[in-house]
Amino acid sequence: MDDPNQSQNCSEANQPLDAFYVSAFSFIFLFGLVFNILALIFFFRFTKIRSQTTIYMKNLACADLLLVVSLPLRISYYISRQPFALLVCELNGLIFLVNMYGSIFFLTCISLDRCVAICFPMKSRLNELRKRASWISAGVWALVVGASIPPYVLVKIRKSASNDSCNLCFDKSPDYVTNPLTVATTLLVGYGIPLVTIVICSLALLRGVRRSSATRMDLVDWHKIRNMVATNIVIFVICFLPYHTVLLLYTVCGASSRDVLHKAYRLTMAIACCNAMLDPAAYYFTTETFQKSVGIKALKNALTSNTESGELNNRSVSPVNT
Repeated sequence: MDDPNQSQNCSEANQPLDAFYVSAFSFIFLFGLVFNILALIFFFRFTKIRSQTTIYMKNLACADLLLVVSLPLRISYYISRQPFALLVCELNGLIFLVNMYGSIFFLTCISLDRCVAICFPMKSRLNELRKRASWISAGVWALVVGASIPPYVLVKIRKSASNDSCNLCFDKSPDYVTNPLTVATTLLVGYGIPLVTIVICSLALLRGVRRSSATRMDLVDWHKIRNMVATNIVIFVICFLPYHTVLLLYTVCGASSRDVLHKAYRLTMAIACCNAMLDPAAYYFTTETFQKSVGIKALKNALTSNTESGELNNRSVSPVNT
């Protein structure tokens, strides 16, 4: 713990939004913990189907659970206003980044996997790539952890050289993520490309399913699939767009707006954390639609050839394996 007198000089007690942060993080912690533990229990114990999409969902639930278990530290801070050790505060911030970008990339992987499975069932190379979901997941973890550390290390070196001894913990300026070069890379690779990918995959999936014979024969509930796609996009936009918008404003606004942006940054962090309890909604729609509503073999055949509809009527509907 830092010296109390120094902490009092570095940060103000009883900030107006403290009660909001305590309530918000407590709510996210409670529901995020319950929902993600239940999701992992379902994936590991009650799901007989081992699929590529399920692998990504397991990793997404783990990323969310990692964030959830880090929230009590933030809750304690906003209740007592006594900063923890600087290293503890910074590691907690890195966990937030790892969760957010892990969630972004795993949601993107899920969308890509579904799109390839349904729209391109006969592309052997793409389907071979789908079978490497475990390796792709490991790559995502390596990417998000590796990409989160360098900006932090550079700022750490710079601040130690300037003898900055003030520990603001969760109230400090987010210098390691608001560097212009970091912001540009983050907006392009960390959010822009995944968002465009999810939108394109979602539109392709909806178009393919809507025009398929399986939909016309009521083997597929198109409305459920539409709700599933809408849920993913809404989660992606509501949780992550405000945060990245604030990052962009850091690079275009002058120093006079820094205080306002710091407050907006902390607010959008709380909003971004909501993905930890909203992602299970995506699991529900995915498993409901693709494991219970349609046989993947029938749907693949319907999408590849509309002339095979007679055979599809004679086939039994089995759980999906996407």
